[in-house]
Parts: sequence; structure tokens; C-alpha cells
Amino acid sequence: MLLIQRYLPIHLEKYSKDMKEMIMNVIQTIQTMYYTVLLYLSAFVTLMTPGTIIWRLFGNRKGKVSLMNRDLICDSETLIKLPKCSKPLDQFTNALCPFLPTFLLDNDSNWKQRRQVFSFGNDLINERIFQIPFNFQLLDKQGNILWDIFEMISKYSFQLVFNRYPTENEFNQIYPGLLDINKIIKRFTSKPDVQIRQSFYDEILKLIQQNDKDFLFHHCEDFFQMTEIHQVSSVAEDFLTTISVQCTDLVCHMLLLYSEHSEDFQYNFDNALHETLRLYPLTDLWLRQPYENQRGWITSLVQLNRNGWSQPDTFCSERWNLPKHPPLMSWGFDIRRCPAQKLATNVSKLVFQTIVNQERFWIQPAANFQHERTFPYGCQVWIGHGEKPKNVHRWKFENKLRMQLRRWACEKLRMIDQNELN
Repeated sequence: MLLIQRYLPIHLEKYSKDMKEMIMNVIQTIQTMYYTVLLYLSAFVTLMTPGTIIWRLFGNRKGKVSLMNRDLICDSETLIKLPKCSKPLDQFTNALCPFLPTFLLDNDSNWKQRRQVFSFGNDLINERIFQIPFNFQLLDKQGNILWDIFEMISKYSFQLVFNRYPTENEFNQIYPGLLDINKIIKRFTSKPDVQIRQSFYDEILKLIQQNDKDFLFHHCEDFFQMTEIHQVSSVAEDFLTTISVQCTDLVCHMLLLYSEHSEDFQYNFDNALHETLRLYPLTDLWLRQPYENQRGWITSLVQLNRNGWSQPDTFCSERWNLPKHPPLMSWGFDIRRCPAQKLATNVSKLVFQTIVNQERFWIQPAANFQHERTFPYGCQVWIGHGEKPKNVHRWKFENKLRMQLRRWACEKLRMIDQNELN
């Protein structure tokens, strides 16, 4: 009897502890399944990108949310504290084939060589930006200006790489490939045009083989030691595509915000630029596959850049004057920090200021246009020079419903292609 009285409480305590642990595991499993299903279902039925959905669902939550196959990182502090790793922050997508972008390469000899080559070209282009004259005027228009700006920056990116204006034939071989890449990224289509991409590839290879004295890598031995696919990818993807796509997006975001916050861009451009990137980061998601004993994870750039701010969905450039604030997470982090930040900023600033500094320039978004991180409807605005028409606030762009249906289908196909939520 004494033995029972002595050992029974110990066994009951151990039994109670095991039960409690088992119950907690069950709750955790149910919670994981709930969050995973909620995220997938929301991504399937809504028109929002996965990154925006994550922000809407999890808001200012801190730390990690456990999903079935990976963790969701909710804030920049948690992200920065993760073990250092050089693995890519993205996965290959058909938007980029047949090219191999540096940011998708694993940490191997090819990645290191491509980074060295990029650094060489990046430094030279940042010098050329201030040497090559940029002459462009955005003409009065009522409609989508996205492709007007994209074509303009595509030509300028060629000038930066080859230090001359493209011939008509060269541009006709290169631009359709750039356009095809961007249309997949913008959810205008879901499959690449292989023939157009091949023409793009072949034209870049021909220009590389010519090795003109003003070619960006004419004096770069490391560049010519790389294999053909890495040479072509370095020029076509790391520079021409990156400059054309990313800078076009950033310029369009700034123009849309300029319509309401022109003084912010005139008197403190850097703050306005940071606020633009905080609200509309150029990338939707970062994701990393499992490595060593670390679980794979995914994070939303929209959530990272709005989490921890007061009035997080509102444009307020003054917030960057605060002595302490969350970091801007738009250019990568850790070993995978984007080396093109200065290049993208310089090009975007030059193009943006060239447009808005035209005499009596004004811009007004369409009444039914929603400013989002991506541009699935293009950039639907009314721009002009001189006095604004009285009905400028009532203009609407057409075929929005058809664009929404196309966007929904292409968005889901892109998610499957990139394994964004797997």
C-alpha cells in the first residue's frame, strides 16, 4: 500500500505529461493543416498574388507559421535570424527559359563566377548611366503605358550593355523575347514562345561573338571563360531582362504614386522610393528549399515590408525619417542580397524624372484601376501635358473583366509552375 501511495503520483504525473504533449502535437497538426488549407484555398479562389494573400491572412504576426511542407516566415527580424545560407531565394520558372539567371544558381563555381562577372558589368553600367544621353518623351495617352515604358527601357538596357543604340533588326530579334518573358511574369500568358526565345538567345550570342570594343565584357576575361549558356544568360537575363522588367515596374509604381504624392517625390526622392518599394516590392515571394537540418520556408515580401509599421497600407514617405524602423526587404538578404540595387535605382530614377520633369506633365490613374504589386491589367492611366481635362477622374479602362479572368488562370498556372506554395 505504501508503495502504491509513493509511486502512483509519479506515474500519474508522467502519464499526464505524456497526454499533454500528445494533445499539443494533435493541436499543432490540426493548426498546420488549417493554415495550409486556408492559404491554398485563398490562393485558388482570389485574384491576389500569394504574397498579398499571406499579408491579408497573417498581417502583423511575428515569428513562424508552420505549414505542412515548410514554414512561413512572417517578419524581417525572424528572417534575419535564420542560419546563414547561400541557397537561392527562388525557383526556376518557365518565364525565364532557356536562360539561367544568376539568382537561381546554387552556391557552386558557376554562381561564384557569374557573380564576379556581374560585379564587373554592374560597375561599368553604373558609370555609363551618367554618360549615355537618355532622350525619351512619354506622349499624351489614355490607356496602358506599361509597354511604352518597357520598350523604352529595353532599348536603353541595350545601350548600357553595348554602348550604342540597337539597329532595327537587332531590336526586332531581342525585344519580342523580352516582351514574352514579361508577359508571363505579368500573368498575361502562361507559356513561353519557344521560337521567339530562341531568336533572342541567338541574337545575344551573335553580339557576344562579335565582341565589339564597347561591349560590356570586352575586357572581362572571366566572362569569356564561362560556357555559352552562362555567357548568354549573363547578358540576356542578368542585365537586359532584369533592367527592362524590374525598372519598368518600379517606374510605373512611382508614376502611379506620383499622381497623389508628387511633392514627396520632388522634395525627398529617396524616401519616396523606399516607400514605393515598401508598398510594392518587385518580388512577391522568397522561398528556400530544406537544407542541412533546416526546414524549408517561404516568406511574403508584402508582409515583410508592411509588418511592424503603423498604417502599413498607407503611403507615407516621412516614416523613413524615424530614427528606428523595420528594414526595407526588397533587395534580398544575407549572402543572396541583390547586387543590382544601385543599378536599378539609378536607371529607374533617371527614367522617372525624365518623364515627370516634362513641362506641365500630369498623370491620372483610371477610375477602375487598382494599384497592385504586379500589373495584370497593365498600367492604366491618362497622361498629358498642360491643363487636366475636367472629366479626368471619371475615365475607365475597358475589358477589365476579361483581364481578370485571364489573370486568374495565368496566376494559378504560374503558382504550379514555380511550386510557390508546395
